[in-house]
Amino acid sequence: MEGIYYSALRPVIEKKIINRTCGSVGMTSSSTLSLGFGIGWLHLHAKPDSPCLWWTDNASVIAPDSPSWEHHLKGAPVERIVQQGVDRVLEIHFSSRSPYDAGGIRLIFEAAGRNANIILVRMTDNRILACLRKVLSGANRFRSISPGVEYKSPPTSGYPPEEWGSDEVQKLLERNVTPRLLYQNLEGVGPASAKSIIANHGTVAETVRNLGKQLLDEDFTPWQTEFGRVPSCLGDGHKIQNPLSPPEKKTSEKKKEEYRPSRTQLASILKKRISSSKKKARSSQQSLDKLVSPDELRNWGNIILTHKSDLRKGMKSATLTDWEGTALKIKLKESLNPVENANKYFRKAGKVHLEKNRLEERIMTSMERAESLEKIQARLETMTDEEVTKHLSALAKPEKKVTGAPLEYILEGGWRCLVGRNAKQNDNLTFKIAGREDIWMHARGVAGAHVIVKRDGRADNPSAAVLDQAAHVAAKHSTTNGMVPVDWTLAKYVRRMKGAGPGQVVYVREKTLFAEA
Repeated sequence: MEGIYYSALRPVIEKKIINRTCGSVGMTSSSTLSLGFGIGWLHLHAKPDSPCLWWTDNASVIAPDSPSWEHHLKGAPVERIVQQGVDRVLEIHFSSRSPYDAGGIRLIFEAAGRNANIILVRMTDNRILACLRKVLSGANRFRSISPGVEYKSPPTSGYPPEEWGSDEVQKLLERNVTPRLLYQNLEGVGPASAKSIIANHGTVAETVRNLGKQLLDEDFTPWQTEFGRVPSCLGDGHKIQNPLSPPEKKTSEKKKEEYRPSRTQLASILKKRISSSKKKARSSQQSLDKLVSPDELRNWGNIILTHKSDLRKGMKSATLTDWEGTALKIKLKESLNPVENANKYFRKAGKVHLEKNRLEERIMTSMERAESLEKIQARLETMTDEEVTKHLSALAKPEKKVTGAPLEYILEGGWRCLVGRNAKQNDNLTFKIAGREDIWMHARGVAGAHVIVKRDGRADNPSAAVLDQAAHVAAKHSTTNGMVPVDWTLAKYVRRMKGAGPGQVVYVREKTLFAEA
């Protein structure tokens, strides 16, 4: 939509949400921030090149990546809605809901084509608290969009409506007017409305002057009673879709899969868990195939006792002949004498059936788990959003802890955080369990646990809130108190310290967070 359409849309939105309290905040896609007001949901969609907004009675949402959205908007009442001129920038002003918000909050929806964005700004100092996407100075010389930076409005797109009747603008419109000339010089006018202005009966200058007056007088009755109509000065040939209805998909896009973060996340988790379950089953089957029978183990023990006079402590293996004259190479433990090595094989023979039962049970459990997850995976495309959320919650729950296994925490957004219990487990966690791209943390300069934030196949990065939570875990599992500096880096940048014991490491490319122990 173009700026002049948002001018007509603003009063409609005001009737729905003014003086109402925002009860819920969430995301319905990676580019859509959704606000719940009890009577329905307002959706702000800031996907580049196709920004829009719409209203629905209900919605299925997931938590935003940054907690700032919920922290500042949830529970805050709407004071007013403001448009920056007649450009494609709408501001929803919220009253303060906490001492930190003193002065109120502005939620700014910049529906400006490829630069579309949603920005949360504190009124007292105009500082940005959160944004849908960052815009750094290298990408835009006019302004930067990033938390902590002072918000600067985008430049105006042309002459404001109050100047459309001026001699300067009227003189400009006496030339051979093209749609490009109009939308490059008139604020809020885009290609569609520019074509309608030119196609309208009467002169372009007169049409522009009347349209400017209608915008200033807020004469939007035709728009608000029947959204297929536009201000009378634009004529009947220009039709627009109801701007408070969800956007219709283009024919070429209907076959494309709609991006849903919760569905994408569930698909990723399912793929990882199915692969892991099948890998466990294969590994257990290989171990089962390699199991030596109890009779053969006892046979090795008896052969060792028969040839014990030829053996001595410290041997790694020995080639001995059995009672049929067949030569057998039998492994020995260097720290044991011949009799102790024979007893070791006798004991192992008595436990083979236990190991066999354990492996068979593990194979069956792993395959049943994989089959169960594959059934969920097969239904993924036809699931409702409520079912997706339910399965996500179930899969995010920590599994029953096994004695001796790393501690496991589930952080915001379902991120898994693993914590080593001792030096040996720290070493195993960092160099065997952690993937190269997993995040590694440790309290700086003191003894403590190695902490791993597992990616589990996820393509996205953990948010600042997730990193802060993991840093708090690392600080809590260290040997110091108070505010603790916690270093973090990727697991691939961590190396064992040469000549040191388990869990002692060196690392590079680290960054530091501070967390309360």
